[in-house]
Amino acid sequence: MDWMIESLLQGTQFQKLYNRKIETLREAQRLRKIDVDILFFLHKSGERNTPKDISNLNLFNKGHISQSIDRLSKQGLIEIQPDTEDRRCIHLLLTPQAVALVERITLLRKNMYDVILQGVTQEEREVLRKVSGKVHANIRNALEDPDTILKLL
Repeated sequence: MDWMIESLLQGTQFQKLYNRKIETLREAQRLRKIDVDILFFLHKSGERNTPKDISNLNLFNKGHISQSIDRLSKQGLIEIQPDTEDRRCIHLLLTPQAVALVERITLLRKNMYDVILQGVTQEEREVLRKVSGKVHANIRNALEDPDTILKLL
């Protein structure tokens, strides 16, 4: 496979740039990267706002999610609300302080996308969106069916 495509799929360059963009914000707010990612997820997720929803992203392990939730709660950035139907389930809600912070995170992300997509036409962006959607679906399907890799051999 072309090394540029592999690099893009692995996201290492993207993560390096993203980490640089949010570093100052993280340090000022005493947040870790996972905290920023969880806040942004909760901002975008709507009703999917439980620790399990975060875990389903397969980006973080449950222990790290739990530690981050504790930190964010202590900092007053999220409120923990019990589910009305299932007492084992909790919902995570952004506080007004967190909403202001997420607006800054969103702006940083937008600026980053403007930089990395500079010179990419709207038509090319749409092709990229479609291709990445297909790749994402293939990865999700392979994760759901571990024998998929064996079938390819």
